[in-house]
Amino acid sequence: HLLGSLRLFEDDQSLPFAALPKVLPLWVSLLLRRAEAVSRETLAFTLWPDATEEQAKANLRRHLYDLRRVLPDPPADTPWLVITPQTVQWNPRAAYWLDVAAFQQMAQQPDRLAEAVQLYDGALLPTLDEEWLWFERERLRTLYLHALQRLIQARRRERDYPAALGYVQQALAEDPLREDMLREEMALHYLLGDRAGAVQAFKRAVARLRDEVGA
Repeated sequence: HLLGSLRLFEDDQSLPFAALPKVLPLWVSLLLRRAEAVSRETLAFTLWPDATEEQAKANLRRHLYDLRRVLPDPPADTPWLVITPQTVQWNPRAAYWLDVAAFQQMAQQPDRLAEAVQLYDGALLPTLDEEWLWFERERLRTLYLHALQRLIQARRRERDYPAALGYVQQALAEDPLREDMLREEMALHYLLGDRAGAVQAFKRAVARLRDEVGA
């Protein structure tokens, strides 16, 4: 699991991840590019942009060794990593499950949107301070908010206003200033016959906009 925080399991048993500081960014980079073999040069300079070429490549060798050390032993015929003198790839045939991959797949299927938003436990490794990770983190967040928007629209069509309101509140927990969701919150309270709740939602929105953006 990479969404929200790093959580590793083998046969339902939690696994520790005690490795060199850059091993996790290295592993995440390979997992996010799991469909392709990544050049050693690209990996080295992505992770150590200020190092010399020789230092960056030496760092990469050391961290690949440590990554293999910290992962559980794989089956003999399907190693975790496919390594050549030029490239490194997370083995697509390896016996693993990745929440990011499952989330992306579910978010593309209208009948699995509810499962997708349930799987999204938060931003992609929010404590990992790597500039290159920002785009992927934001892309997944946008996909999550879009899935919530589609669920809200579907529940509205079904007149299941309580469920729609629940999804609105999830969206606002992720993006408190999103105006379309602020409007939805008020409208759904009103459709539920809760005029006081609609007014309170409006007042919260006004206070939030005033306090956070001076609008």
